Amino acid sequence: MPAIITESSIALALWMQLHDSAFPAGRMVHSHGLEEWLTERPDAGPDDIADAVLSYLADSYAPLDATFAAAAWRAHAIDRRLLALDRLLDSYKLSDNARTASTSTGRQLASAAHATGLAASSDYLDAVLTGTTPAHNAVVEGALQAQLGVAQGTSVMGSLRTQLASMLSAAVRLGRLGPLASQRIQARSVPLIADLVEQACLRDIDDVWSTAPTMEISGMRHEARTARLFAT
Repeated sequence: MPAIITESSIALALWMQLHDSAFPAGRMVHSHGLEEWLTERPDAGPDDIADAVLSYLADSYAPLDATFAAAAWRAHAIDRRLLALDRLLDSYKLSDNARTASTSTGRQLASAAHATGLAASSDYLDAVLTGTTPAHNAVVEGALQAQLGVAQGTSVMGSLRTQLASMLSAAVRLGRLGPLASQRIQARSVPLIADLVEQACLRDIDDVWSTAPTMEISGMRHEARTARLFAT
């Protein structure tokens, strides 16, 4: 497979494979603090869960991770830039919970993409696979999708939609949200996601931020639990 796919239909098919829930990227073992958040709120219903997850996306994931994914897409052919982005994002992941979710997923994503032939060899990918760079998921995703020839907006859309679906899936597996309710939340959130994608693609890497204290505290409390379904 060439390093850059130029046929749009092929790029789209590979993009769909990369974001398929069956793709073994390790996303499904993380709730990003949602498991603990739900444990502390036994009466939370679908609207509460939707508000919590979409607030996390708008105030944390989009202005930080999605912005880094867009930057990695732009820098996909410059290994030293990708390594610098990886180190910079690492400085924003202040809790073990957030860092573990980001780096373990990124490393597994790179490993699966390499093993299935979706990723061409590069110095950055080699550094990810050998553990000599943090391997944050946003940087890996951005670089891989650019390598597949996927447009920047589509790449960032994939990252945001996958994060949304993953968190809602965690609520479903915890028995706190029905599958159809999850799909309704995803359907009605499309305009918000599209707006967040546009902002992430335009945002300068020096203007990133992340403000999700409730979910971050839940994530840190989750670390201390001995009985839990999700890793984070």
